[in-house]
Formats: sequence, structure tokens, C-alpha cells
Amino acid sequence: MPQNPEKEYDRKARLLFVLHLLNCNSRGLALEAIAGHCNVSTRTTRRDLHALEAEFDAKLSKEDGRWVLMPGTVLPPVLFTLPEAMAIFMAARLLLAQSSVYNHDIETTFTKLGAVVSPALRGEIGKTLDWMRRHRPDGAMVKMLNIVSQCWAGRRQVRIKYWTLNALTAEERVIEPYFVQPSALEHAVYVIAFCHLRREIRIFRLDRIIEAEALENTYEIPPGFDADEYLNAYWSITAAGEPKTVKLRFRREVARIATETVWHHSQVTELQTDGSAVVTMKLALTRDLISFILGWSGMVEVLQPATLRQKVADAARHVLQMYEEPRGGTAPGWASPEPQELTPRQIAEGRAPDAARETRRATGFTPSQLTLFEQPAAGGG
Repeated sequence: MPQNPEKEYDRKARLLFVLHLLNCNSRGLALEAIAGHCNVSTRTTRRDLHALEAEFDAKLSKEDGRWVLMPGTVLPPVLFTLPEAMAIFMAARLLLAQSSVYNHDIETTFTKLGAVVSPALRGEIGKTLDWMRRHRPDGAMVKMLNIVSQCWAGRRQVRIKYWTLNALTAEERVIEPYFVQPSALEHAVYVIAFCHLRREIRIFRLDRIIEAEALENTYEIPPGFDADEYLNAYWSITAAGEPKTVKLRFRREVARIATETVWHHSQVTELQTDGSAVVTMKLALTRDLISFILGWSGMVEVLQPATLRQKVADAARHVLQMYEEPRGGTAPGWASPEPQELTPRQIAEGRAPDAARETRRATGFTPSQLTLFEQPAAGGG
């Protein structure tokens, strides 16, 4: 009787997965552990192990009740199931949504991944990459990312020139990268690092790094550091301030969105009798959180804490001032009716003789107004 092709594919995919498991666990795995990972019986797993020896020429040994793959005997090829391929596709879309510039390394990575997924997904990944190729190139930013990531992987210090948001010039620092974190929300990449200048962990936005140089000095990341735990109390990558209980009321018109969406792991959403929804979270009061609230306009109200309510009100007043038409005919805070955006690199290189004026032109806010959104270490090192 002919074998079911679908079942045979599942079997081969499972055999390759077992190879990956054994390759990733040099001390080996117990039969029950392998069966648990594969969601099959131990009897099936035992047959799979014998099949690996017969069909893949894998050399297996049993040590202290664990099945061990002898090093160097076989390197498993990459084969993805449909759910795994979908995970890759969604990762590709998220990564490209995060990146606002063309990055050749992203293209080559997903070209390789596209070669080992089903034809349908391969075509969609190809379309996504075609879209990415239309992004503007930024060789300097890609270079900074490569230098920082290589130093992070090799645990080597980096000397950088960094242009913080309100600074007039770039400042030289030596940092020890602890983690590299992309942010799709801000279309940016951030580096969590120990800063020798500030003598503490700071967060640096990659596109504000003007220069980067790998140093020979090495370092160790503290054993207790965990990037996920470090960012746990913050809305986005901005890590500053102590977490507080934040309560937001979503009006009836948007209450359903609040019930359907989980913005933060600490979130608790409660429907009210008037149809509104109250969202409670444990968060630090960062500029990212303020921007999120302002983005809902009058549909979301801050209930607590009072300090956050005041920050949002102050920011809203400044926005109103910017758009009000005074008798003179031009809105306050603008140097010209058509502001021209300057990059951090241009200002750091001295192309802006009046940095305060250029900050106002580029952002719509004066430096003093920008402090409403800034925290002491808010993504700016």
C-alpha cells in the first residue's frame, strides 16, 4: 500500500527536528524529553532514533540514560513545517517594518530562508524583499550596526561619538554592549550598554551614533543582566524612571480595541457599565507612553497617576499652541512655514550654526518644550 506523502513529510520533518535537538544539546537528551519536544510517544521516538542512524548515518550513543549525537557526524539540513515557515514570514515582515532603510544583510538572510520554505511563502517573501529594496540606502547606519553587533558578540568595548537629542555636538563615549533591541514602533534600533562616561547602563539609539570604533578591551556582561527583565517596566525601549500604576479610560467608541489588544504584559482591562474600558498597567512614565496616549486624541483619558495626567495635558497644550494661528499670521515656534529636517549627522558635523533653531525647525518644538517628553536616560544615552 502506498505511503501517505503528508505523513511521510511529517515524519521527515520530525527526524530533522530531533537532529536539531540533539545538536543543540551536547550532553544529550532522555528519550522522554525528546518525545515531549516532538509531541509523540516514546515508542515513536525510539523508532525515530533508529531511523536517524539508518537514513542519516547519524552516530548515536546512550550515556547515563541520555541519547547523545556524536559531534561532527552529521549536520542536519534546514526544513520547516508550514507553521514554522509562517513564523519566519511574520518575522520577516516585522523586521522589514522596523527598518526604514535598505540593509543588504536582511535581504541575504531572508533570501536564504526563502529557499527552504514552501513555494507559496517563498513567493510572498520575495515580494516583501522587493519592497525592501525600494527603501533608501544608509550605509553609515548599517556600518554602525555591524560594528556594534560584532563587538557585542565578541564582548569587546566600542568607542562611539553619540549625538543626544538636545545636545549641540556629538560626545565621545566608551560603551560595553549588553543587548541590541529593534523597535518597530519607532523604526529604530537601540543598544543597551554600560556607559563608561555615565558609569551606568544606558540606552543608545543607533542612528544617533555618528562614529563607532571597535576596541581591543574586553568585558563580561553581568550574570544577572536580562534584557527582557530590564525592559519589563517600560512601554517601549525607553528605559527611565520607576514603574507606577497607570490607569487609562478608553471611551465607549474604542473600548473594544482595548479589550482585544494586549499592549503590555501587566495589562488588566475592565469593561465599565457606561461601555468604556479601563486599562491598568504597571509602567514607568516615559515619553513613549505619553506619545501613545496623545495618539488616541480625546478617546483615551489618563485616570492616574496625576503626574502622567499633567504631562499629557502639558504636551497637548504645546501641540495646540503650535497649530493656533496668531494675529501675525505664523504659528509660534516655527522658524519658517516649511520646516526642513536635519539629520543628527548634519548637526553634529556643524552644518547647523544655530542648533536650537534647527531643533525647532526639525521637530516643531523648542529644546525646552522637548524636555516635556525627555527622561534622564530616555533612549538617548
